[in-house]
Order: sequence, then structure tokens, then C-alpha cells
Amino acid sequence: MELKCAWWNCKLSPPMNGAKKYPITENFNCVIDALLQRSVDILGLCEVNRDNIQHLEFFLAERKYSKYEILDLYSPGKSIDDFCLIFNTEKLSLSTDAILANIKDSLTDQWLKAGVFVGLTPNHGEEIFFGLSHWQSRGTYHVGSAERLRLGDALRTKALSILDANPNCPIVLLGDYNDEPYDLSIVRGIGSSRDSNFVKRSNKFFYNPFWARLAPHPGGPGGTFVHSKLIASEGAIFDQILFSSHFVREWEFKEHATILSDITFFEPNFEWKDISDHYPILSHVARVTS
Repeated sequence: MELKCAWWNCKLSPPMNGAKKYPITENFNCVIDALLQRSVDILGLCEVNRDNIQHLEFFLAERKYSKYEILDLYSPGKSIDDFCLIFNTEKLSLSTDAILANIKDSLTDQWLKAGVFVGLTPNHGEEIFFGLSHWQSRGTYHVGSAERLRLGDALRTKALSILDANPNCPIVLLGDYNDEPYDLSIVRGIGSSRDSNFVKRSNKFFYNPFWARLAPHPGGPGGTFVHSKLIASEGAIFDQILFSSHFVREWEFKEHATILSDITFFEPNFEWKDISDHYPILSHVARVTS
């Protein structure tokens, strides 16, 4: 079995009350088209609302992507969860409904939006849990703050509860963390490492292949997030896909940490910054057969 996992902060509906909403255009459709034509099995999206999800349902039907189903993970209120998950029904079926990892800060009484988990079971194989995250911005909780560390810890706590039930459970984390792979919230909070050999021996850690994107890649963007206000860099690696120890032991990586920046838009002179300040990302794994 092979598994292609993709993630994109598509910037349609930022999860803040009163925030500006952006229209769905043919250029947006081109990005979704390009991702699905790569035969992704999992596509997590954030900054979507119910109207956007309904459009995506119509889009899948209109473009005859009959093998894909969209899972509505949007939740309104004071703690907005702005997710949906598109998955390949020819390989996977929903087996565990949404499990929230969000926690309420006991000091500030504010919600820390750690993420949400769902379980999908392959036609042949054990259940895989996927955790989607869109952490609060650095404007809300500054770099290195206790809140950012607690976001990582909350996500890890929920992942460990899944691993407690099955220590070899495959878990994939996909998200816009608004933190880089080396930040404390990712390394100590989630419990992640760039060292696959270490993760192979330590089943409570996650392998983070997006460390590799910290070095410049000729011809590619400076990061998954590109913004003029970033200091001393053209981009940041805020969007990442992490894998539990199970994948390091029993799967091989065909694509570790791809940033998809070569998509052709409907309008020839259209630029990425006109649709989102985030690029889609992709990781591709294949189960090792003995």
C-alpha cells in the first residue's frame, strides 16, 4: 500500500470572527485539481468554512472525482475549527469520528486550538489516525510562549491516548503550526525529531521530515509560508507533516517533504500571493513488503 498525504492552508475563511473571507475562484479550483491529479489519498485543508466545504463537495462531483469523499470537520463558536479532509474512498474508509485535542487554558480561559483527529481504515491494514492542526498565530501567542508549548503538549497528549490503546498505531500529523520544525512547541511539545533512526527506536516520538526544508532548495520557494513581514528569511516552514514511529519502522518514504509551488493557474499572470500565503505540501510513503 502507498499513502500520499497533502496539506494546504488555503486562506479562504480565516478562523476569526469578523475576518475577511476570500472568494473561491477558478485559480483556487486549479490548485485542488492539481493536488487530486497527483492521486493524493489524504488532503487536509484549513481556513475553510461550511460554505467552502459545500463548494468542494460540488467541485468533486462536477469534476467527476467520484473516488474522493470530503469530511466536514468545521466547528463554529469561540473556538473555531476550520478544517475539512478529502480522502480516497477506494483505499480508505472512515472508522473513528472526530476527536478534539483542543484544551481550555486554565489561566486565561482561552481555547488552545491544538487540533482534531480522525481514524481511517485501509481496505487491507490497520486503522490510521490523522491529526489536523491550525494553531493560533504568533500574533496571538508569541514565539516561545508557554501557550505555544501547551498547544504541542495538548496534541501530543491526544496522540499518546491513541498510542496507549495500540502502541504500534500509525498516526500522521498534518498542520499549519505557525511554528518551525526546530521550535520548542514542535520538538518538545509534540515530541518530534529529524532523526528517523531515533524515532524508529522510540515509539512515542514523531518523525518530522520537514527539517529538510530549512535548507534552501534551488528553484523552490523559501518556505511553506511566504510573507513580506518575515525577518531574515523569504519564508518559514510553518506547514509540516509528521509521522509516528510505526511509519519509520514499517514504511519507506518516496517523497519526504515536498512543497508544491509549480501549479499552473487558470489566469496566466496569476501569482501564488494572490491566492494564499501558504503553499501546499506533500509526503508520500509506501509500506515495506517482506
